Amino acid sequence: MLSCALMALGGGAAQAQTVIEELVVTAEKREQSLQDVPVAVSAFTDERREMVGINSVQDLTNFTPGLAYSTNNDRINMRGIGRFTNNRSSEGGVAMYNDGVYTSSVTAFARSTLFIDRTEALRGPQGTLYGRNSIGGALNIISKRPTDDFYAEVRAGMGNYDTWMTEAAISGPLVGNIRGRLAGSYNSQGEGYFTNLNPNGKSEGGRGDQWQVEGQLDGELGDGKLEWWLKVDSAEWHNLGRGPGGRTTITYGLRDVTSPLQAALTPNSAALGLPLGLPGNQCQFCFDTDDGNYISLENNGYAFNATLHLDSFDVKYIAGYTYYDYRLQTDLDATSRQAPFQLPVSTQPYYPRRNNQYQEEVWWFSNEINIASTYDSPLQWLIGAYQFREGSNYTLSDARHPDDARFENPTLFSLNPATQLIPAAPNPERRYAYGSSENRSESYAVFGQADWQFTDELKFTAGLRYTYDRKRSFESARLFCLYTATCPISRVTGRPVDVTAVAAPGTSTDPAVYLPAFTDPTTGLRHRGLKYDWSGITGTLGVDWQPDPDTLAYAKYTRGYKAGGFNSGTTTLTPNVTTQEETIDAYEVGLKKTFGGTFQANASAFLYDYQDIQVPITGRDPVTDLNVTRFFNMPKARIVGFELETIWQPIDNLQILANYSYLNAELKEACCFQDPEDPRGLQPGVVLAGNTAAALASPTAGLNQDLDGAKLPSSTPHRVTFNVNYTWEFDVGELSASLTHVWKDKTYYSIFNRYYNEGKAWHQTDARLLWNDIDDRYTLIAYVKNIFEQEGVAGADGSRINTGPNTGFINRTISYVPPRTYGVELQYRF
Repeated sequence: MLSCALMALGGGAAQAQTVIEELVVTAEKREQSLQDVPVAVSAFTDERREMVGINSVQDLTNFTPGLAYSTNNDRINMRGIGRFTNNRSSEGGVAMYNDGVYTSSVTAFARSTLFIDRTEALRGPQGTLYGRNSIGGALNIISKRPTDDFYAEVRAGMGNYDTWMTEAAISGPLVGNIRGRLAGSYNSQGEGYFTNLNPNGKSEGGRGDQWQVEGQLDGELGDGKLEWWLKVDSAEWHNLGRGPGGRTTITYGLRDVTSPLQAALTPNSAALGLPLGLPGNQCQFCFDTDDGNYISLENNGYAFNATLHLDSFDVKYIAGYTYYDYRLQTDLDATSRQAPFQLPVSTQPYYPRRNNQYQEEVWWFSNEINIASTYDSPLQWLIGAYQFREGSNYTLSDARHPDDARFENPTLFSLNPATQLIPAAPNPERRYAYGSSENRSESYAVFGQADWQFTDELKFTAGLRYTYDRKRSFESARLFCLYTATCPISRVTGRPVDVTAVAAPGTSTDPAVYLPAFTDPTTGLRHRGLKYDWSGITGTLGVDWQPDPDTLAYAKYTRGYKAGGFNSGTTTLTPNVTTQEETIDAYEVGLKKTFGGTFQANASAFLYDYQDIQVPITGRDPVTDLNVTRFFNMPKARIVGFELETIWQPIDNLQILANYSYLNAELKEACCFQDPEDPRGLQPGVVLAGNTAAALASPTAGLNQDLDGAKLPSSTPHRVTFNVNYTWEFDVGELSASLTHVWKDKTYYSIFNRYYNEGKAWHQTDARLLWNDIDDRYTLIAYVKNIFEQEGVAGADGSRINTGPNTGFINRTISYVPPRTYGVELQYRF
C-alpha cells in the first residue's frame, strides 16, 4: 500500500505532486483500486522498490507488516503462519504466485525491477480464490509486459564486496498485433560477508554469480475478443554461500573435548587438536572450513495466460510449468583439517573431512480456469477450477567421507563374530548417511465467490472452495558406523559397517505406509512407500461499508486449509511420518481511509483460531504413551494482531511513510513435548507435564513440557518501519533522497521460547539518492544499506553438548542480515 504515492516519483519531474495517486491491484483476481479491496494488502510497484530500496526478500519483509523470511532455511512466514520444515513432502503456509502460476520457490521475489512491475502481499488466509496453501496469506508477482511502442533499457552497477551487475531489456511491436519483450541480467559478488579462518579457504556469504533471461510474447485475436500472453524464463546460480541455504549463520560456544567420539563418525576437538572455543568466538563473522558452502541452481519456467471476452463474462485460462534443480554442499566436520590421524579407540586412521550434498530436483505444472462476470449488475461473481501436480527428487542427507576410500567397501552389521566380515553392497559415493525420497503431489479444487452490492454503501461477499490433495513418497535410506560401540569390529578392520537394517528398520503402523520397508541388495538402500490424501472446504463471508469514495470499512470471516504431509526421506525411515491437515478460522476487521487526498491510513485487526499445526518435534504419543520424534499436529494456537500502514504527503514532493505491526501468536493445548536442548526441563519458565513417575525419578530421562502460551516461531511481536523521501526539482531533472529506518522486536525462532532460540531486537537504517533527468532517459542511484552496521538477526537456535565436562552447555547459532553494503547504479532508457 505504501507504494501508492511513489508512482509519482519514478518517472520525471513533472509528475511530482501532493495528492496520493491511485494504485490498481489484482488481489481478488479483478483489477481494483487498492483502497477498494477488502483485504489487507501491501503492494510494491517498481517505482516504490527503487525509491525505498527493496532488492531482496528480506527487504520485502521490512515493508510488509506480518511478513518474515529466513534466508538460511528459505522459509517464509505471514502473521506467525508458515512452515517448520523444508521437506518436499510437506507444504508451506504462504502461497506464492508468479504471474498467476503457483510456485513453491521464493527466489523469484528477489528479481530486479527490470523484470517485476508489481508485487502484492495479501495478508491473512486467502482460502477461496487462492486456495492452495494460502492459510497464512499469498504473494503475487506481476511481470512487466511487452509495450506498444519500442522501448529499450540498459543498467549497470557496482558496490562493495566486489559486487557488480548488468541488465538489459528490449520491448515493442513485432508482427501485426503481436508484441515482444526480452530481458536479461547478470550479477556477481566476489567477496563474502563472512571470513574463513582457513588460510586456504574462501570467504562466504552473498558471494557468487547469477544470471537470468526472460522472453515474452503477447497479442490478441478477433478485434481484442481473445487476449493471450506467453513467458519463458531461465535462471542459473553458481554461488558460494549466497541465496537460500547460503552462509548467513555463525555458531558461538564450545567443542566437546573429552569423549573419544562425540557422535557416530564425529571426532572430538581434542583428537583434532583444535581449541576449545568455536571459530565464532574469535571474531563476529568467522568460520573455519575446507569444503565450501557451494550452491547451484537451474530454474526454467513457462507461463501462459489467455482471456476470452464474451458479452457477459470473461473466461481466463492460466497454465504454467517449472523445472527447479537446487543443490547445496555443506561442510559437516566444521573444520579445515584434512590429514588423517588416529583416535584413541583404534589403530586405524580416521579421515576428518566430511560434507553433505543436499538436493531438490523439482518439477511442477498447473492449470486454472476462471470465469468472471463483467455485466452491469449489483451481483458480480467468479467461479473456477484448479489442478496442480508436482514431482520431486529430494535428498535431505547425502553425508560423505570424500577422502576415505574404505567407505566404498563396507561390511554388513552382525552380532555373530563369524559373519562380521561379510561384504555389504558397494558404496562408491563414500556415503555414511543417506536419506532421500521420490515424491509426487497432486491437488484439485473448484471454487466460487460472489459480491452483492446491497446498497450504494453496503456490499456482501461469500465464497466457497473445495480442495482435494494426495501425495506419494518412495523413501531411501542407508547408514554406516565407524569406530563406535555399535560396530567395534571396525576398530580392528578399519572398514565401515552397514547398520541400515538395525538403525533404519522402517517398521511403522503409520496409516500412510502402503509399501513396507525392504532392502535392495544391489544398492544396500532400504526403501519404503507412503501415500495418503487430504481434503478441505474453505471459504469466506464478508461485508464492506463504503460511505464515501475515501472510506472503506470491512469485516470478514475466512476458513483456511493446508494439506498434511510426510516427514519422508530421513536417514532412519521415521516410524511416525504423517501429519493431518491444518485449518484456521480467521476473523478480521479493517479500515481504509484517505483524508483530503494527502493522508492515507489502512488498518486491520485480526483474531485466528489456528488448529492442528504441523511441527516436527519429540513428544509423547497419545496412543502409546511413549516419547517419539514425529510430525505432530499441535492442537491449537491463538493469533491476535493489529497492522497499520500510512502515507502522508503534507507538501509537494515530500512523502512520509510509516508501518506498524503487532502480533501475538501463542500455542494453546500444546502438551507434551521435549526440548532437545533442555531435555530435563531446567530452563526458567519451563512447565513440566505428561511425565511418568519413573521419568521424573530418573536423573537422565528426558522430560516433557507443556508449551501452552509459547510464541510461534518467527512471530515478531512489534515492528516499525519509517521512510521519508523528498524530491528537489531542477530545470534539467529531479533529485530524490530517501531514508528508511526499520525496528524489529526480539523474536523466538522455535516453539521452545528459550534464550538460545531468541533473536535480539535490532534496527537498521538505509539511505538512497536518485537522479532522474528531465526527459526520463536515465536514472543514477547511489545507496547505502545498514548504514550503522547493525547486527540484525534473522534466525537463532541452540545445540546442546551432551558429553564431557561441558555437558549441558548450549552453543548458539545466529543468522544475520547482511552488514553495511553500498554502491551505485546507472539506468539508461532508449
